[in-house]
Amino acid sequence: MNHIRSIIKFLPLAPVLLWTLLIFHFSSQSHQEQSIQPILHKWFTKEGMLSVVPELTVHYHHATIRAKEQPFEFIEFVFRKSSHLFIYAVLAAVSCWAILPLKRIFTQLLMVVLYVTLIACADEWNQMRSVQRTSAIQDVVLDICGGLLGLIGFLTGLFLFHKIRRGRTLWRGEVRWQRK
Repeated sequence: MNHIRSIIKFLPLAPVLLWTLLIFHFSSQSHQEQSIQPILHKWFTKEGMLSVVPELTVHYHHATIRAKEQPFEFIEFVFRKSSHLFIYAVLAAVSCWAILPLKRIFTQLLMVVLYVTLIACADEWNQMRSVQRTSAIQDVVLDICGGLLGLIGFLTGLFLFHKIRRGRTLWRGEVRWQRK
Protein backbone atom coordinates (compact mmCIF):
# COMPACT_ATOMS: atom_id res chain seq x y z
CA MET A 1 0.00 0.00 0.00
CA ASN A 2 2.90 2.35 0.73
CA HIS A 3 4.21 1.81 -2.81
CA ILE A 4 0.90 2.94 -4.28
CA ARG A 5 0.90 6.05 -2.07
CA SER A 6 4.43 6.94 -3.14
CA ILE A 7 3.51 6.47 -6.82
CA ILE A 8 0.40 8.64 -6.43
CA LYS A 9 2.49 11.24 -4.62
CA PHE A 10 4.75 11.65 -7.68
CA LEU A 11 1.98 11.39 -10.29
CA PRO A 12 1.80 15.19 -10.86
CA LEU A 13 5.42 15.02 -12.07
CA ALA A 14 4.45 12.81 -15.04
CA PRO A 15 3.46 15.72 -17.34
CA VAL A 16 6.73 17.48 -16.48
CA LEU A 17 8.73 14.38 -17.35
CA LEU A 18 6.79 13.78 -20.58
CA TRP A 19 7.15 17.42 -21.71
CA THR A 20 10.88 17.34 -20.89
CA LEU A 21 11.28 14.16 -22.96
CA LEU A 22 9.40 15.84 -25.82
CA ILE A 23 11.85 18.77 -25.69
CA PHE A 24 14.81 16.40 -25.94
CA HIS A 25 13.12 14.49 -28.74
CA PHE A 26 12.79 17.70 -30.76
CA SER A 27 16.35 18.79 -30.01
CA SER A 28 17.65 15.42 -31.20
CA GLN A 29 16.02 15.84 -34.62
CA SER A 30 18.01 17.26 -37.50
CA HIS A 31 17.28 20.70 -38.91
CA GLN A 32 15.87 19.07 -42.06
CA GLU A 33 13.46 16.89 -40.05
CA GLN A 34 12.05 19.98 -38.36
CA SER A 35 11.98 22.27 -41.37
CA ILE A 36 8.61 23.74 -42.32
CA GLN A 37 9.96 25.17 -45.57
CA PRO A 38 8.69 22.28 -47.74
CA ILE A 39 5.16 22.95 -46.44
CA LEU A 40 5.55 26.70 -46.98
CA HIS A 41 6.75 26.16 -50.56
CA LYS A 42 3.80 23.84 -51.18
CA TRP A 43 1.15 26.22 -49.82
CA PHE A 44 2.52 29.66 -50.77
CA THR A 45 4.29 31.37 -53.62
CA LYS A 46 7.34 33.55 -53.10
CA GLU A 47 5.38 36.59 -54.34
CA GLY A 48 2.62 35.89 -51.82
CA MET A 49 5.16 35.59 -49.02
CA LEU A 50 6.89 38.81 -50.07
CA SER A 51 3.60 40.67 -49.73
CA VAL A 52 3.28 39.76 -46.02
CA VAL A 53 6.83 39.76 -44.64
CA PRO A 54 8.20 43.05 -43.31
CA GLU A 55 11.31 44.83 -44.54
CA LEU A 56 13.47 43.37 -41.80
CA THR A 57 16.94 41.92 -41.38
CA VAL A 58 17.62 39.56 -38.49
CA HIS A 59 21.09 38.71 -37.19
CA TYR A 60 20.92 35.58 -35.06
CA HIS A 61 23.83 33.42 -33.98
CA HIS A 62 26.04 33.31 -37.11
CA ALA A 63 23.29 33.94 -39.67
CA THR A 64 21.72 36.95 -41.31
CA ILE A 65 18.17 36.59 -42.62
CA ARG A 66 16.73 39.29 -44.86
CA ALA A 67 12.97 38.87 -44.89
CA LYS A 68 12.40 40.39 -48.34
CA GLU A 69 15.18 38.29 -49.91
CA GLN A 70 14.53 35.07 -48.00
CA PRO A 71 10.83 35.05 -47.04
CA PHE A 72 10.60 31.28 -46.47
CA GLU A 73 13.68 31.27 -44.24
CA PHE A 74 12.34 34.28 -42.35
CA ILE A 75 8.94 32.68 -41.68
CA GLU A 76 10.64 29.47 -40.55
CA PHE A 77 12.94 31.48 -38.27
CA VAL A 78 9.94 33.23 -36.65
CA PHE A 79 8.16 29.87 -36.31
CA ARG A 80 11.20 28.21 -34.70
CA LYS A 81 11.79 30.97 -32.18
CA SER A 82 8.07 31.18 -31.35
CA SER A 83 8.08 27.44 -30.74
CA HIS A 84 10.95 27.91 -28.26
CA LEU A 85 8.81 30.41 -26.34
CA PHE A 86 5.74 28.15 -26.43
CA ILE A 87 7.49 24.91 -25.48
CA TYR A 88 9.27 26.43 -22.50
CA ALA A 89 6.17 28.35 -21.40
CA VAL A 90 4.31 25.04 -21.21
CA LEU A 91 7.27 23.43 -19.38
CA ALA A 92 7.16 26.17 -16.75
CA ALA A 93 3.37 25.92 -16.40
CA VAL A 94 3.30 22.14 -15.94
CA SER A 95 6.28 22.36 -13.58
CA CYS A 96 4.50 24.94 -11.46
CA TRP A 97 1.33 22.83 -11.47
CA ALA A 98 3.32 19.78 -10.34
CA ILE A 99 4.79 21.53 -7.32
CA LEU A 100 1.66 23.45 -6.32
CA PRO A 101 1.39 21.55 -3.01
CA LEU A 102 4.48 23.43 -1.84
CA LYS A 103 3.15 26.27 0.25
CA ARG A 104 6.10 28.62 -0.16
CA ILE A 105 5.53 30.57 -3.36
CA PHE A 106 9.11 31.87 -3.55
CA THR A 107 10.44 28.30 -3.35
CA GLN A 108 8.03 27.25 -6.10
CA LEU A 109 9.05 30.06 -8.41
CA LEU A 110 12.74 29.48 -7.80
CA MET A 111 12.42 25.74 -8.46
CA VAL A 112 10.51 26.31 -11.71
CA VAL A 113 12.95 28.92 -13.01
CA LEU A 114 15.93 26.72 -12.10
CA TYR A 115 14.35 23.68 -13.77
CA VAL A 116 13.55 25.60 -16.96
CA THR A 117 17.11 27.00 -17.02
CA LEU A 118 18.61 23.57 -16.45
CA ILE A 119 16.55 21.98 -19.23
CA ALA A 120 17.30 24.88 -21.61
CA CYS A 121 21.05 24.49 -21.01
CA ALA A 122 20.87 20.69 -21.33
CA ASP A 123 18.86 21.08 -24.54
CA GLU A 124 21.51 23.33 -26.10
CA TRP A 125 24.26 21.00 -24.90
CA ASN A 126 22.41 18.13 -26.59
CA GLN A 127 22.25 20.15 -29.82
CA MET A 128 25.94 21.03 -29.57
CA ARG A 129 26.80 17.32 -29.54
CA SER A 130 24.76 16.73 -32.71
CA VAL A 131 26.53 17.24 -36.04
CA GLN A 132 23.31 18.36 -37.75
CA ARG A 133 22.37 21.03 -35.21
CA THR A 134 23.82 24.24 -33.83
CA SER A 135 23.54 25.52 -30.31
CA ALA A 136 23.32 29.16 -29.30
CA ILE A 137 23.28 30.94 -25.97
CA GLN A 138 20.53 33.16 -27.44
CA ASP A 139 18.27 30.10 -27.51
CA VAL A 140 18.86 29.52 -23.79
CA VAL A 141 17.86 33.14 -23.10
CA LEU A 142 14.80 32.74 -25.34
CA ASP A 143 13.86 29.51 -23.55
CA ILE A 144 14.14 31.16 -20.14
CA CYS A 145 11.99 34.08 -21.38
CA GLY A 146 9.41 31.55 -22.58
CA GLY A 147 9.52 29.87 -19.18
CA LEU A 148 8.99 33.19 -17.41
CA LEU A 149 6.05 34.00 -19.70
CA GLY A 150 4.55 30.58 -18.95
CA LEU A 151 5.05 31.09 -15.24
CA ILE A 152 3.39 34.52 -15.36
CA GLY A 153 0.52 33.15 -17.42
CA PHE A 154 0.01 30.17 -15.11
CA LEU A 155 0.08 32.27 -11.94
CA THR A 156 -2.28 34.85 -13.47
CA GLY A 157 -4.70 32.09 -14.47
CA LEU A 158 -4.48 30.53 -11.01
CA PHE A 159 -5.09 33.90 -9.35
CA LEU A 160 -8.12 34.61 -11.54
CA PHE A 161 -9.49 31.10 -10.95
CA HIS A 162 -9.29 31.53 -7.17
CA LYS A 163 -10.74 35.05 -7.33
CA ILE A 164 -13.72 33.89 -9.42
CA ARG A 165 -14.17 30.79 -7.26
CA ARG A 166 -14.30 32.85 -4.03
CA GLY A 167 -16.81 35.31 -5.49
CA ARG A 168 -19.62 32.90 -6.29
CA THR A 169 -21.77 30.26 -4.63
CA LEU A 170 -23.94 27.51 -6.00
CA TRP A 171 -27.65 27.78 -5.32
CA ARG A 172 -30.07 25.35 -6.93
CA GLY A 173 -27.61 24.60 -9.70
CA GLU A 174 -27.19 28.27 -10.62
CA VAL A 175 -24.21 30.48 -10.12
CA ARG A 176 -24.98 33.44 -7.88
CA TRP A 177 -22.43 36.19 -7.46
CA GLN A 178 -21.83 37.57 -3.99
CA ARG A 179 -20.54 41.01 -3.12
CA LYS A 180 -17.67 41.05 -0.71
